[in-house]
Amino acid sequence: MMTSLTALWLPILLSAFVCFMGSFVFWAATPWHKPDVKPVPDPAAADTAIGGLNLPAGHYMIPCAKDPAEMKSEAFQERYKRGPWATINIMPAQPNMARNLIMTYIVMLVISAGIAYLAASVLMPGTATMKVFQVTCTAGVLSYTFGGMVNGIWFAKPSGWVVRDIIDAAVYAVLTGVVFAWLWPAAEASSGGALPLP
Repeated sequence: MMTSLTALWLPILLSAFVCFMGSFVFWAATPWHKPDVKPVPDPAAADTAIGGLNLPAGHYMIPCAKDPAEMKSEAFQERYKRGPWATINIMPAQPNMARNLIMTYIVMLVISAGIAYLAASVLMPGTATMKVFQVTCTAGVLSYTFGGMVNGIWFAKPSGWVVRDIIDAAVYAVLTGVVFAWLWPAAEASSGGALPLP
């Protein structure tokens, strides 16, 4: 029989927690991600220029046409060639650190639950430790890595930031694999421990 998802509640919670702590180390306890964002040369001018637009919260692109007709216009084409080219993210309020930390853990919890669902579907209790690690670590790499890479392509994230994100994701994947391999359920006693290993 395959592994019950309910038997994996502890590795789900713990893997999400260790990944959360890993992200805290990367982003808050070390300067690892410090090069990812830079201050503008003239903060006062930027505050005046952006604040004066009274933009509602949202993601904005410069230049950005309102419709296909404007995109084809000579004036827009000239702007597009001339630049500048930028994306601006306007937040609805001052960042709430507590909320963001909680939401980060919830996202990692959902990822761990998804990895547990996949692993429980293909691995039996008593599966060899390295096999559990292989499956869950691979799922972790897929979960934590590739969505960010696509965003990096389309929204021009600096290559250094993308590389650091990939390294972060690899660490989260390894941590996830280690926790699941460590806490994977043993074979049922009623089977005499003779369950075949995939």
